[in-house]
Amino acid sequence: MSANEIKEEKKLLNALEQRNIKAFMRLYKDYGEDLLIFAYSHLQDPKLAIRTVDQFFENLWSDATFTDIDPPIHKFLLSQMTKICEQRTTH
Repeated sequence: MSANEIKEEKKLLNALEQRNIKAFMRLYKDYGEDLLIFAYSHLQDPKLAIRTVDQFFENLWSDATFTDIDPPIHKFLLSQMTKICEQRTTH
């Protein structure tokens, strides 16, 4: 990841911490589809994958712990989605 990409992700995280809805929409747009594919590959149920990703983003917004995220953002999102999918497949 380049220094410029890290700078852009830090700006996005700062905007998210400020509860900027446009920044959140960008986060969803940039990462939502990849997380959906990831969730589907683990859960093998398209409706459950959609609900899981939507709920993940809802919780992310309501918890507002964006200061806990360090670039690259995708690593954080994938690690969280991995945990969620593992929980869903064991229950």
